[in-house]
Amino acid sequence: MPHCIVEYSAPLAQQIAISALVKAVHQGAIESELFEPAAIKTRAYGAEYSCVGEIEDASFIHITLKIMPGRTDEQKQLLLQTIDRRIAPLCSQVSSITIEVLDIAKAHYFKRING
Repeated sequence: MPHCIVEYSAPLAQQIAISALVKAVHQGAIESELFEPAAIKTRAYGAEYSCVGEIEDASFIHITLKIMPGRTDEQKQLLLQTIDRRIAPLCSQVSSITIEVLDIAKAHYFKRING
């Protein structure tokens, strides 16, 4: 845990290296020191069709951090700030950047580790 999910407007892949963005998010989660590094999972999905406000050709990045409950608001703010600091150098031309932390309901989560 956590699951770090990066959504972005697909045309951004022509402007920034999405692999670097994924690595920056992942590294930010590690640097927060809130999780065991081996438990962090990070991935990205491009939105082929999207709109942002009323601006033609505006771009977005939205990062969802799904974590198990028990972290304080201060710890969640630290996670948000650490990830934002890590991605900022890559995202100067992105119109809208949002990051959210969501607690996963333990009763609705299953995990199996094989091997």
